Amino acid sequence: MKLEVKEKTQTPNGANISVECYLLRAVRFRPDDTTARMLLAKYLAGKSRRDDAIKQLESTAHFAKDNGFTHYNIGLIYLEIKEYPSALEQAHKALALGVDRPLLKEKLQAAGQWRDPDASAAAAAAAAASGPASAASQ
Repeated sequence: MKLEVKEKTQTPNGANISVECYLLRAVRFRPDDTTARMLLAKYLAGKSRRDDAIKQLESTAHFAKDNGFTHYNIGLIYLEIKEYPSALEQAHKALALGVDRPLLKEKLQAAGQWRDPDASAAAAAAAAASGPASAASQ
């Protein structure tokens, strides 16, 4: 992706296909790979294809399940495209899943978009993330 920007061509030197095609192939090969989807979303956002990027981020959030770190990173990408409600939602999910990194919260605060999570909503998100296995053990 960086080489494409540096060389100002969709098919950088040494590549047989475009960067976008490589990313799409990665997603087709492993549809549940959250890293591939986040990279594709970031790429699409950089190409001003906001709606396509949002679709990829929505899919990524679905596959992220109880991975708080992935939800946190999804939130950072939503923040880049100024999709603040979704960035805040992902920040709250990450917090509920135990990821307490400051950058996303600080950036949302700087944009005037941060709200502390509702305590009952945070508990519900944590319970939903832990899934039926933890409910069965209670």
